[in-house]
Amino acid sequence: MRATVVPIIFGLIASGCRPSSPPEHITPVPEVAATDAFAVLAKADQIAARDLWPGFDPRTIPVAIYDGERTLLFRHPSPPEGFQPVPGRDAVYAYAGRHPSVTANSSAKLGGVQTATLMPPTSVGSLRAFAGILIHEAFHVYQREHHPGWTANEVELFTYPVDDPELLALRRSETEALRRAIALRDADRAACWTRTALELRRKRFGALPSGSAAYERYTELNEGLATYVERRATGEPDSTVLGMEEFAPEAIRLRAYRSGVAIARLLDRFSPAWRTALEQSDSLPLDIMLSAALATPTSGAPGCALLATDLKRIQAASAMDIGTLRARRVESKRAFLEQPGWNLVIVAAGAPLFPQGFDPLNLQSVSGGEVLHTRFVKVGNDSGAIEVLGRAALTEAAGVHPLFNGVRTLTVTGLAGEPVITDANGVVTVAAEGVTAELRGSTVERTGQTVTVRMPSRR
Repeated sequence: MRATVVPIIFGLIASGCRPSSPPEHITPVPEVAATDAFAVLAKADQIAARDLWPGFDPRTIPVAIYDGERTLLFRHPSPPEGFQPVPGRDAVYAYAGRHPSVTANSSAKLGGVQTATLMPPTSVGSLRAFAGILIHEAFHVYQREHHPGWTANEVELFTYPVDDPELLALRRSETEALRRAIALRDADRAACWTRTALELRRKRFGALPSGSAAYERYTELNEGLATYVERRATGEPDSTVLGMEEFAPEAIRLRAYRSGVAIARLLDRFSPAWRTALEQSDSLPLDIMLSAALATPTSGAPGCALLATDLKRIQAASAMDIGTLRARRVESKRAFLEQPGWNLVIVAAGAPLFPQGFDPLNLQSVSGGEVLHTRFVKVGNDSGAIEVLGRAALTEAAGVHPLFNGVRTLTVTGLAGEPVITDANGVVTVAAEGVTAELRGSTVERTGQTVTVRMPSRR
């Protein structure tokens, strides 16, 4: 990452985040209650015995699991304040409720120690699937210690040209070539289609802003490799890496989870020692390593080109999906603003609010400098902070960038009840379903079912 704004958010949003539901290719198997943290950890330790990655052992990584009632902490050398020993369990600690550091399937610092974190899943799935997610997050802890450069600049995600139909068609053509390469057992044909995929990527990256191309490559190193390790642990077959569904135009980050796995699987075939080589010299992107392994020529690979009918189909679908994306942005904002119930509006009258955490997998740029966060966002300044978790919030930019020049307004709609506001000793505290805030020197206004909190113009 080469962000120049708000350095504090770097570690908060770039540490990696696994979708909270099991992968769509895993058939739900109710082997265990989704919130049974002890069973999930035991299964993760069992499948961690496989050869996952040189030097990586998930069984040595501290783990925090929120089970819906308490946060359980395992293997932690110095549990922070609030965690108490669990009777009958060696070196296991519990915190009543969700610990503030645990906001997603991700990794976070607890007591100054990088820790894998797990939230309750949104659907029932197999024990193996949840254990795989935990290993995914444990690998992020390993990455942060051993390969801190394997992080993408999330700033680039907001300016990525997602509504360019030609670039989308090239991306989907590349995905199709990767899909064919992985499916082929014949090594020569697989190598041929791999070269085609790499050539399509070369053309696409040449047309992308350099920061956008770098975003994909670093996300493949960060999330792609974590997903690769997860799938090695759970034993998922190559045939399910990319599936048959196309990624939505704006699903840049999500696609990199899978394109990173696809490239890693092809490296397994064409350069078996690549993991050790990358561990020793970790600055090379995965696609560059794959190009070197195949001595990829600068021109396309003869005999492995997509048919004209395939290209027409991809181009038509891409143009249609871009139109759908634009319409969906308008509809998403309308639906959010028109939700019945109470509204909460936080206005930063003076210093902007800067991101302290957000979920890059669950947000959408809707118009101008507005971003709809559908699961989690936390923003703050010297006067206080606001956190929204488990519901949607709309942020409005204070500057050119949608988030990283600061936020002027944060809005929450559809609250079932009026937000509980207290004002004591100059601190306004806000509590509502999924919303918490402590704001110094602020004023409160009520108009109908809208509560507006205005933060001070200066301190």
